[in-house]
Amino acid sequence: MRFIKYILVICCFSFLFQSAFAQQVEIGLMLGGSNYAGDLSNEFIVAKETHFSGSLFGRYNINKRWAVKGFMGYGQISGDDKNFGGYKNMFRNLNFSSDIYEFSVHAEYNFLKNNINSISARPFVPYMFGGIGVFSFNPKTVFNDVTYELQPLGTEGQGTTSLNDFKKYDLTTLCIPFGLGFRQKIGDDFFLGVEAGVRFTTTNYLDDVGGVYADPNIVRAAYGDVAGILSDRSIELTLSDGSHQYLNSKGSARSIRKYLDTDMYFMAGVTLSYLIRSKGMACPQF
Repeated sequence: MRFIKYILVICCFSFLFQSAFAQQVEIGLMLGGSNYAGDLSNEFIVAKETHFSGSLFGRYNINKRWAVKGFMGYGQISGDDKNFGGYKNMFRNLNFSSDIYEFSVHAEYNFLKNNINSISARPFVPYMFGGIGVFSFNPKTVFNDVTYELQPLGTEGQGTTSLNDFKKYDLTTLCIPFGLGFRQKIGDDFFLGVEAGVRFTTTNYLDDVGGVYADPNIVRAAYGDVAGILSDRSIELTLSDGSHQYLNSKGSARSIRKYLDTDMYFMAGVTLSYLIRSKGMACPQF
């Protein structure tokens, strides 16, 4: 009998802990758009390259000012030299697209106190967030109606016999999310809001462009004819005499950026979250 009482007491305290925890937990989703800044955007956001993004998140409200959020997001990014008229972009003639999968943890600070238990206490709650995460990407391009993954092709000579120490870039790496948002309570248990954030990354190869041109013949010997062409797509341009030839010399800059050392991507959208509430339960009397 005493054993049963101990079990009931343990269950009771476990339930109370979960109940208190649940009062401060939200689950939600964000739907919106994603974009990027890098070599094939001329380091600025190109509106026409914005794509759909969607995310799921869970938020734990530590107190009225601070919260911690787990974030799992998907987006797509892309860029194309044809969006720009400069001769450097024209002679480079590159394009890419990539899916982004992100897993991150954010610390949030509310500029106004978030009173979870009152609808009328605040018309809205603006906040900022910062965190750390990992994300995966895989830049691709289309050539002759066939989609090719660019990283395995070593388009800047990575892993070739002459550049054996120049390794291929990782497709999974770190990101540092940072941004702003606001949310408003629209019912006892729901918040509606807007959030926008930048993801600073540790790679310069979201777009497969980050260094200098390799010798196309060396790339071709290592990875095939298509790799040789995709390493310098100026050969696809038709010259005034009707010929096709490589227009960029070995060792010249393939990355023509001026300001950013690494690429970054962006996610923004409308958020809807639900506050999990425990209905409560009395502990047994002994």
